[in-house]
Amino acid sequence: MSRAVGISRTSLYGRPAIQSGKDRQAVLELKAAHDQHPLYGVRRLAIYLGWSENKTRRIRRLSGVVAGRPPKAYHGYKGKPEIGAPANHLYAYALFKNNSRPQDGMDYSPMTQEANAWVQDFTYLRIHSGMFYLALVMDLATREVLGWKLGTNHSSVLTHTALIQALRGNPPPSILHSDRGSEYLSERHAATCQRFGIRLSASKPGSPWQNGFMERCIKSIKEELGSLSEYDDIAELYMGVAHAIEYYNNERIHLSLKMSPAAYAAGLKSRDRVFGKRGG
Repeated sequence: MSRAVGISRTSLYGRPAIQSGKDRQAVLELKAAHDQHPLYGVRRLAIYLGWSENKTRRIRRLSGVVAGRPPKAYHGYKGKPEIGAPANHLYAYALFKNNSRPQDGMDYSPMTQEANAWVQDFTYLRIHSGMFYLALVMDLATREVLGWKLGTNHSSVLTHTALIQALRGNPPPSILHSDRGSEYLSERHAATCQRFGIRLSASKPGSPWQNGFMERCIKSIKEELGSLSEYDDIAELYMGVAHAIEYYNNERIHLSLKMSPAAYAAGLKSRDRVFGKRGG
């Protein structure tokens, strides 16, 4: 039958064998990428490997590779704020996807690129020796973690220290956004923001999505930390956090940026030197 249509028998058997060989090589490449970036899902693996998402999904299925899962969140006590909550100044930079249909949602890209804003939050980390708290400050435009502080309580001292660390190495933002936690509605934050000409901004009550970029950053950092049961004390946890943030900033592909935050920030600085934008 194969001779009748001009196809050799060897080619009929050769093509599946060739594809099988390519798949075996692709599985090895994907497993190597997974070993280096164990929390990458299909989209990040596709960018990292330079494949289509369909190919990545198929090869990942063949390889049996599964991305890790983040630990469950913990919610604790909230104190009383020292200052009144400011408005959400980031809201002005978000655009409705369709002004006649607000239910279709909003486009947040102008917020990330035009607001010149930092966002901040903290999270709980329970290990063998007790509960610890990690405060972070992130540049909204680049998604870089600019400052962080690990401590034994979640007072305004913790969150303010992370802010000061960020300000020491970077020009101050126009807006500093957080939720309405008492850790951020403090006289310390208000005085520092006044000194540097920064507008404090806060999400509305019960609206965590209004600080969604920071929430996602924290989720990623905690994923990179892995199982918290593996950390015995704060010294080990500190090293784990430092490594996770270093990886997040410099290696981990951010889906919206298509590269790491540090690489994207370097590109912005290079562009701004040419066009004279984003001054201090």
